[in-house]
Amino acid sequence: MRNRGNNLIEMSMMPVNESALTLDDKMLIMDNLDKQGVLPGMQEFEDRFPMKLTTSCLIIVLGSKMRFSVNFRDFEVSANMCAFISEGTIIEKASFEPGARAVLLSFFRHGMPSIASIHQRNMHRLYAVQVALLQLRDEHMRMLLDTYSMLRTILSDNAFMPNREETAMSCLNLMGCIIEQGVVSQPEVESKTSRRDEIVAQFLECVNKHYREHRDLGFYAGELCLSLKYMSHVVLEQTGRQPSQWIKDYVILDAKTMLRSGRYSVQQVADELHFPNQSFFGKYFKEAVGVSPKKWK
Repeated sequence: MRNRGNNLIEMSMMPVNESALTLDDKMLIMDNLDKQGVLPGMQEFEDRFPMKLTTSCLIIVLGSKMRFSVNFRDFEVSANMCAFISEGTIIEKASFEPGARAVLLSFFRHGMPSIASIHQRNMHRLYAVQVALLQLRDEHMRMLLDTYSMLRTILSDNAFMPNREETAMSCLNLMGCIIEQGVVSQPEVESKTSRRDEIVAQFLECVNKHYREHRDLGFYAGELCLSLKYMSHVVLEQTGRQPSQWIKDYVILDAKTMLRSGRYSVQQVADELHFPNQSFFGKYFKEAVGVSPKKWK
């Protein structure tokens, strides 16, 4: 039942070990609940970032704190909190404080309506970073961990083999329902946003979807049905950064992810990011990073 899980999170990159269990290429779970210290394998992450998620991740923190950076925003998760991170995001860095106890689940979001529903209602909308931070009540955290324990048993016990996938998915959806019921009110997430906040969120969501194919600001203004001048003014005023810089950062971060993975040549990265040729990509990358793609790799 244990395998490398390489399809789960761009993780030839994923340090799977004895604490991890997988369900083919559909799910991976790991924790350090029976020991103090960082989540097993986290030490190995330090020189592997950035990483692009090809699945969604649910991280449950029981003690101490975890910090991570996703799509240029920093987040902190403390005890009795969950972080839901959507597929397609790029994790730039992550660290656990000493004594942190945590659970990590990696899975495909489709077919898991409870967790998808939580994400849609609670995500931080201002920067459209596809991350939801959720504080849970004590009793619901206990229920969540009991369900997670059942999920581990299902993935590790051959007695569940005939219906392993169905029962595992049922457990995952039950965890979603428990989280949905146990979320403590979070005014900073639920508060209304201004029209300018919405424009920034829509712009960044659009960039996240299209930065590989489109780097022209006119495309994004058209998608948002705004004038280029107004869109640029709002994004700069609300974020302190030009929209062109946001696009470049997404492109460069994705390029770094592919180069760091060791699975792409410089030419392949240039092709994936729709540059006209390797030379053009090299100049673009060096201007932003200070070294050529080959040297950075």
